[in-house]
Amino acid sequence: MTELEVRRQLTADPRHLSPEVEAAVAADPRLAQLHADLLRHDSAMQAVLTEAPVPEGLADRLVLRARYGSRSRWSLALAAAAALLVVGIPGYFGVVEQAEARRDEAMITHVVQETGELKEDRNIAPAVFQQRVSALGLPVQSGGFRVRHIANCVIAGIQSRHFVLEGPSGPISYVILPGARGLKGDRMLEQGAMRGLFTQRDGFTVGVFGESNVDRAELERMMHAVLS
Repeated sequence: MTELEVRRQLTADPRHLSPEVEAAVAADPRLAQLHADLLRHDSAMQAVLTEAPVPEGLADRLVLRARYGSRSRWSLALAAAAALLVVGIPGYFGVVEQAEARRDEAMITHVVQETGELKEDRNIAPAVFQQRVSALGLPVQSGGFRVRHIANCVIAGIQSRHFVLEGPSGPISYVILPGARGLKGDRMLEQGAMRGLFTQRDGFTVGVFGESNVDRAELERMMHAVLS
């Protein structure tokens, strides 16, 4: 089992590991740290959703208002639910951000490790490219650029699409990963000589990647060429 496969299985379910994954984690300090981080984030998510603290005195105030006040019990129930959400939502979005960061890391790791996909040039027809990628659920276009490569892939345990266009400064990789959870704004990540720009669109995380000679402005142009 390769390190990438171990990382995919860890990300998919950090609490139930196969013997092979357990052995790999025990033998590699980096994988052990990743496993520990995933368990910590999973516990934090569970705590946010099940253990949000109730402000002191809230229950007493609700009971007194229900007995002596003029508001209906239904409106008080809604108020109580809103209070719990106010307490829980900030922590929840913090966990979501950490989970999305792990997805970004898995995407750029896939691009870095799959070096053969950057070298391949099959000159795929734009119509074929659009059909194969759009079948995932996100409409795209080639933007007039040469399509060098396209493949289905599994990233973070999720069926995804990886394709490569010929950009102005060389090959530009894209990964489209379903299951995005609503972070706003673009974000950058670098791994070795590879840099990636990430955004979210209609429930998908989209990453566009180029080597260090490709700046953020060019990555943004290539992103807009495919998604606009």
